[in-house]
Amino acid sequence: MGNIHFAIKKGTLSVKSELIHNLLNDKHCFPILKNKTGLLFSDTILEKIIEKEVRYNLKTLKTPDNRSIRSFSSGEQKKIVLDYLIEQKPAFLVLDCPFESLDTSAVSALKERLINLSLQIIIIQIFNRKEEILPIISHVLEIENDQINSQIPITNYIFKEENIAFKGDVPKAITKYANIPNQLIKLENISVNYEDNYILKNINWTIHKNEFWQLIGPNGSGKTTILSMIYGNNIKAYGQEVYLFGHKKGSGESVWEIKEKIGYFSPAMLELFKTKITLKQMIISGFFDSIGLYKTPSSLQEKLAEDWLKLLGLENEKNTLFQHISTVTQRLILIARAIIKHPPLLILDEPLINLDNQGTTTIVTLINKLVNESETTIIFVSHRSVDTLQANYKYKLLPSKGGSTGKVIKEN
Repeated sequence: MGNIHFAIKKGTLSVKSELIHNLLNDKHCFPILKNKTGLLFSDTILEKIIEKEVRYNLKTLKTPDNRSIRSFSSGEQKKIVLDYLIEQKPAFLVLDCPFESLDTSAVSALKERLINLSLQIIIIQIFNRKEEILPIISHVLEIENDQINSQIPITNYIFKEENIAFKGDVPKAITKYANIPNQLIKLENISVNYEDNYILKNINWTIHKNEFWQLIGPNGSGKTTILSMIYGNNIKAYGQEVYLFGHKKGSGESVWEIKEKIGYFSPAMLELFKTKITLKQMIISGFFDSIGLYKTPSSLQEKLAEDWLKLLGLENEKNTLFQHISTVTQRLILIARAIIKHPPLLILDEPLINLDNQGTTTIVTLINKLVNESETTIIFVSHRSVDTLQANYKYKLLPSKGGSTGKVIKEN
């Protein structure tokens, strides 16, 4: 008889939770794992390895050509980490949302590898979305208070979803921007390489006011590089034909003068907010582009933050600490923070990573509402296409040996 494999709905479960610790350390919370050695396959493991490599120049993993793990795509990184774990011969693996941040081809390759691996070891898969669940999973473990409450055959498990709606209109802007041209961004024949690593090749992309774009492409295709040309301080942008808000980059405007016209969200921002800050304070901090709130806001700014909380259905939670709310609610708050000034441009960098179907629907519903009720131009960045977004255009990166080229796709 083959191994029995299990799934756990992510919800608020953290890889640092007591349950995960007990599963991995033989605390008798799940008899089938008693006296078995297990390991965690998680992005947190990869992040620790990268941090060690950067800080101490220590390489934990064997990589092709002895390259830095940072130089590989997300799919390649996960393959290398999985190889490293399997070398240690565990009896079971806890997979923490293994397919997040991966494009379609990388998902297929990893899925096939894990299915083959399931013939030898027990798999416990933490998942966000139903469609991610490996076909070898036989039971779903229901969790309550960090304990396994029951195990349900997957054929009997009910995947619950609710309809999402935001009541009321998007709050109006109180910040004014002068002399914003119709053409916000123009990239003309942009090519980027780092020695023999070619990232972008002859990228031509023009973005105008009131447009909604999806920037899509597989892992490693150059999406992050393009964002760094626009929002960041990538030295590769200087001397090239990169125009931001009517000015060639490097011709006078500082990075901060550019950034004050751009709202920005990325899940990586969560690592920046370590201090205790309430939901209301977090939204208000968007006026000051600060990590925390260190200036006294005006009464008008406070009122606008409360209007945003009301739109999000969080008016009674305004004094709740940001660290104490769910992942999807944190993202709603950070998106509100990014757009509270109604900047000319809003960049949403992978806002759906690590969200379940309910959370994905919630964020997409808010984004579509922002598109319909504001004049902010939005760039939504994703490694996969999202059909429910009401985008005007897609800019698709197409990898090649000489660097990714780009293609504009006009939506109906």
